[in-house]
Amino acid sequence: MRMRKRNAKEKEPGGNNGPSFFILAFIFCAVLCARSFADAKIYIDITSPGIRQLPVSLHMPRTPTAREIERIIKSDLEFTGLFSFVDPDIRGAELIADIDVDATGGLTVILSIKDLVENKEVLKKRYTSNSIRPLAHSIANDIYFVATGKKGIFRTKLSYLVSKYAGRKELRLMDWDGQTSVSISSRGLTSSHSWTQNGKYLLYAEERERRWRIYILDIMKYKEMVLFSSAGLNLVGGTSPDDLISFSSSKDGSSEIYVIDIYGKGFKKLTMALGIDVSPVFSPDGKKIAFVSDRGGTPQIYTMDANGMGVRRLTFEGSYNTSPAWSPDGKFISYVGRYNGKNQIFMVKSDGTDVRQLTFSGNNENPSFSPDGLFLAYDSDREGKKGIYIMRMHMEGDQRITPRDINASSPKWSPYLK
Repeated sequence: MRMRKRNAKEKEPGGNNGPSFFILAFIFCAVLCARSFADAKIYIDITSPGIRQLPVSLHMPRTPTAREIERIIKSDLEFTGLFSFVDPDIRGAELIADIDVDATGGLTVILSIKDLVENKEVLKKRYTSNSIRPLAHSIANDIYFVATGKKGIFRTKLSYLVSKYAGRKELRLMDWDGQTSVSISSRGLTSSHSWTQNGKYLLYAEERERRWRIYILDIMKYKEMVLFSSAGLNLVGGTSPDDLISFSSSKDGSSEIYVIDIYGKGFKKLTMALGIDVSPVFSPDGKKIAFVSDRGGTPQIYTMDANGMGVRRLTFEGSYNTSPAWSPDGKFISYVGRYNGKNQIFMVKSDGTDVRQLTFSGNNENPSFSPDGLFLAYDSDREGKKGIYIMRMHMEGDQRITPRDINASSPKWSPYLK
């Protein structure tokens, strides 16, 4: 990824029962033997400026099931840019993952990770599942954790929109790598959407029967309820750790920012300024809200305290800046800025300094950080039809993860999921 630095001043939701794919039929990670992670060796320091690739071998049986598991594991780990793979019959690997696969009467896998330098086993686990993909993603997560000491994002998901007929958009859910896409809602005109920070609920704004409402969906139970409904345009923003939801509404005329909790209580108006205030997103700790306002004449990124006080303008370069997204550590905000007539992804420190341009080709919009902060999802029309892309934050590597024959946009990365 190229960067260019620029100078800058418990009531439960009720509703319809849905498809059983949300009930994850996956039981894994019975620990047979594991190292003490508190004192574990870190093979890759992802905080280091010069990140190296760790040479790893995968030793597996040559069955069709095992080959598919191997393909998914390698795809996950290779995209991080942190791993290289060595044939297990050739010297050079530092870690070897011995993966025993038994597909008779279900799917059982035993993983043993060995440090070849110190000649010791560092992790052993047993997994059972009736589905290859989540099992393979979990193994990749464990290899990643052994190597880095950090959680992997390979069991996370992305919600996103797909353009349909008559301008309508369908809300869908897919794995982090673009696979296993399923429909969430297509009953109305869907717009903004967001995850709660525990990953249990998905929120979205949708127009049904000529009225914009904000809905909340229990992902596991597939139960939906109306969270907020009023005249005007109501759009979801973000969520806080204590289950507050920020949103914008034009119910009183001009679009202003409000908060409400996941039970539909605690409704509060936060802004009352001239102009339009939209796209409010909580900082990871819930203490701040970033939002877009044209109170200064053009759309710019602002921040304020979670109670609506302490408003401060963040962006000063360019005349059109929108779609803020916080990094998981709260140190950065990514946003969309217009540059040379195109929409591009930028990133700025949360104090307004150190502006960097992250994309350069086509129109690029709607950034969303992975829960570890190492990847950024966004949409782009650089190849014609708009699609969802993922970039690595620490080195080159952009990858389109949606098919080229659909118009996909507005990705929102889930938190870590169990």
